[in-house]
Amino acid sequence: MITIPTEDEIFNRLVAKYLSIAGPMNVEEGSIPHDFLKPTSMELAEAYRFVLALYYALWVEYAEGENLDLAVSTQGIERKKATKATLPSPQLKLQGASTDIIRAGTRFMTEGTNPLFFVLPEDVRLDGLGNGFGLLIAEDAGQQGNLKAGTILLPVQTVNGLQSVELLSDLEGGADEESDTELRSRYWQKVRRRATSGNAAHYMEWALEVPGVTAARVFENLDGPNTVRVVLLGQNGLPPDASIVEAAKKHILSQRPLGPGNDGIFVVAAVAKPFNFSASVKLDKGFTVEEIASSYSLAINDYFSDLQESTDSADMTRTIIWTKSGALLHGIKGVLDYNGLTINGAAANATFGPDEVPVLGMVTLEVMA
Repeated sequence: MITIPTEDEIFNRLVAKYLSIAGPMNVEEGSIPHDFLKPTSMELAEAYRFVLALYYALWVEYAEGENLDLAVSTQGIERKKATKATLPSPQLKLQGASTDIIRAGTRFMTEGTNPLFFVLPEDVRLDGLGNGFGLLIAEDAGQQGNLKAGTILLPVQTVNGLQSVELLSDLEGGADEESDTELRSRYWQKVRRRATSGNAAHYMEWALEVPGVTAARVFENLDGPNTVRVVLLGQNGLPPDASIVEAAKKHILSQRPLGPGNDGIFVVAAVAKPFNFSASVKLDKGFTVEEIASSYSLAINDYFSDLQESTDSADMTRTIIWTKSGALLHGIKGVLDYNGLTINGAAANATFGPDEVPVLGMVTLEVMA
């Protein structure tokens, strides 16, 4: 860990060196030496802070934003950009006057005080009954554009003859830009695993390159000889939608140099399995149960991340170890002791299957009497 001197330390060193050359004299505030050396120490302190920031910017563990982009680029990794939600098929139902044409570029919005905006990419001609079906694209990238079937939309500007607009299927595929935490995690996964010649780690690496995919598990020969199953998890700990799964499969098929044929690769959305943790804790002075719960949540999420690694069919069921979970709780700063730890209501190990990914549910801590 690099350390830098404070402004006062720099000033005192400058004064000492000045006096060693010029001899004894007044260096109190208001004196010529003081007024000369003080601004110099301030500028040098600023330069040291810049050097410190530059130092941390070079390390993946500390870099942020554009500096992190540069740091991970040494491994050929690029931050995943946000993507726009779209309809995979013409399932936007428009009703109005028969034979009218709703022009490409027509904008729609959701109801409410903070509407989301969408655009029609192609003309839609209403039939003799006044019904038409079209595609739709979110104006802004991000997962907020993913809407559920049945959502009613309103035209941003009046469209003569148009009476109603409704989604008949989910608007999907919208994903947020990869966060610093996600990008940093993907970097460490790549450098710590040996991804070569289409092995399991390689399939995981390819899956994680797809926008909207934040975690993956890989199983070889689970669906028969010479097969690979890739289980995907999306943003916010939720299963990715069908369009993201399809994008991941296409990307994997385009990247793999060796291995099974196309019909031997199975790419599926994970089923998020929540795990709830409950316990009583004895706290050290100055700590609150809310602080401990927050720290414990971070520790459990890190533990879950460690469990989400490449594996094969021989290890398809993973175990969340009860004693390990207890050790993590006892290791939280401020916890003196704990009792009654349960995972999903049981004081025992918990498991998740090959198509499941563990996600943290509720952390409920009580102060021991």
